[in-house]
Amino acid sequence: MLHAILALLADGQFHSGEKLGEQLGVSRAAVWKSLQRLEQQGFPLHRVRGKGYRIPPGAVLLDCGLVREALPAPLQSRWHWHLYQQIDSTNAQAQRLIAESGVRPLAVIAEQQTAGRGRRGRQWSSPFGQNIYMSFVEPVSGGAQGLEGLSLVVGLTLVQTLEACGYQGCQLKWPNDILLNGAKLAGVLLEISGDLTADAVVIIGVGVNVLMEQDDNIDQGWTSLRGSGQKGLLDRNQLIAAFAQRLAQALRLFARDGFLAFQAQWQACDAWLGAEVQVISGANVLVGRNLGVDATGALRLLTAEGERQVSGGEVSLRLSHAS
Repeated sequence: MLHAILALLADGQFHSGEKLGEQLGVSRAAVWKSLQRLEQQGFPLHRVRGKGYRIPPGAVLLDCGLVREALPAPLQSRWHWHLYQQIDSTNAQAQRLIAESGVRPLAVIAEQQTAGRGRRGRQWSSPFGQNIYMSFVEPVSGGAQGLEGLSLVVGLTLVQTLEACGYQGCQLKWPNDILLNGAKLAGVLLEISGDLTADAVVIIGVGVNVLMEQDDNIDQGWTSLRGSGQKGLLDRNQLIAAFAQRLAQALRLFARDGFLAFQAQWQACDAWLGAEVQVISGANVLVGRNLGVDATGALRLLTAEGERQVSGGEVSLRLSHAS
């Protein structure tokens, strides 16, 4: 019933509990109980006495069927989709599914993560029903050594998806962050296992802040699609389908031409191109000017000793003046 209630509320207008009950053939109390549980889980529900209930336009629950329907016919069966109401992390669940059923293309999406992870072991804030938490499993026949730059390609694909969905000004921060108005909007976490030269598997984890407006546990500047003030798409099913479609195209091109095919596009979206930055790896700090990325996706850094290439991994990039 909850999906049906939210479908009626998806226009962003106020609807009384009595009217919702009439349209669905249930009591006003049944509507209230369903929405109360949703509100307690942190869903952005607005209640006003005498007016009823309202949610942000397009703020519906996830539905694998709706995601597949939004994909072009050739892609509707490309991935086997799994939806969870609550999971520790979509990447971790993808690993378990691989262990249970073997390696095949699949997608994992969740309404909430209890142990969402970002890069370098950081926690990824994952409240119920507000954001996108998804992972794609992709078998790799050419070996893991051919995956240099793939995380950058995924980030670029996400930026292009968001632009197509009505959000302008999204930028990339090497290696795996997506920024909007200078604040973190989304992130990418790739996990690769298998042989360096033969069969391997990559799990592509993506998190996007969509509806979230408050979280006191995040220790850096962040934003969300709703919080950006732009009038873009907020339907998470539609956003996931739009990304999946572009991801399939990007993966085909990457398998054929590698990161070189994306280098210029990625650099055009680089938020800190030309800036003085610090590359932090444990206790080591490397200072220089960001010259962009090379054909493998490594950061080109102009230091006092000359140009250096820095590969991704357990490193962090900061603006020098922000340190």
